[in-house]
Amino acid sequence: MFTRASPRAAVLSGRYLCWGQERPADAQDLISKLVAGISLVPHTEELAESVVDTLLQIAANPHLRPSIPAGLWLRLNERRSLPPICKGRRLGDNRDTVRTVRGLNDIGILTSYLIMIWSEWKPLDGDGFVEMRTSVREDFDGVGSNGHHRAELIQRLDYILGELDRRSGGPDANLGDDKLWRDEVERHSPVMKDQYGELKRILQEVDQEATGTPNRMPPSFIFLSLLTLVDLQNPAPPSCAPCLSRVHNLAFGMTDIMTNHFVYSHSVTSLFPRVLLANLEQLQFCPDIHHSGSPDVSVIKKLVGVFCS
Repeated sequence: MFTRASPRAAVLSGRYLCWGQERPADAQDLISKLVAGISLVPHTEELAESVVDTLLQIAANPHLRPSIPAGLWLRLNERRSLPPICKGRRLGDNRDTVRTVRGLNDIGILTSYLIMIWSEWKPLDGDGFVEMRTSVREDFDGVGSNGHHRAELIQRLDYILGELDRRSGGPDANLGDDKLWRDEVERHSPVMKDQYGELKRILQEVDQEATGTPNRMPPSFIFLSLLTLVDLQNPAPPSCAPCLSRVHNLAFGMTDIMTNHFVYSHSVTSLFPRVLLANLEQLQFCPDIHHSGSPDVSVIKKLVGVFCS
């Protein structure tokens, strides 16, 4: 029936096939039909989600994995979100699939895969988690574009850990009405916190090693974190103890962005003027800053002229 389906029907129904039970000979024809359908149908959110879900199911079958066309892996770069419950999410984090994606030698695809497969909905496969720990340490080291990919992964992990923390405060309406599934997710929350916390720690260590800067966050997160420390509507004097460190991080992060040509989304860069001005407004209350002679203050003032003019 699948082989006689229209291209659109083939793409949409691919995620519902039992790829783990297909005989390799039959599955080859199904994969060919799927790939042909993808190239013929108009691009929609529904179709894109089905493609990624199907891809991860095929990748979980060791007999079919080598038959996946290289171009199909590129679909991961679209970063389509998967529903909380689907076969691709359940099967797509095993060790061999992680190794296969690593073996593509494409850091962009690997980043997209991890961002998509990491979620607050299920713990990672045990062996897959071990492989991911190795991957984030070995594949994302160094400077340049790897720094940007590390920042994206840390941002994803921060989101997941934040959702897990929020969920621990009480019932989560996002878990829906399926009590069995809701109980299972909540039961595994401690495991997920440990796994994703460990991955974040490794990424931060790799970032520190790459930059030679202890406790350094990626520049964009310096600003996002600083913004949370500032009440933009009602600025109040901060405590003096962290001020010098805060000024240094602010100046260092902005200078780093300018000199190394980091590229961030508009939603991030639009925060720069607000963060700079808000921090300057608060830091003027701190006498330690004015008496320290810190060159960072003058750096910030110069950057205000660049970003806030």
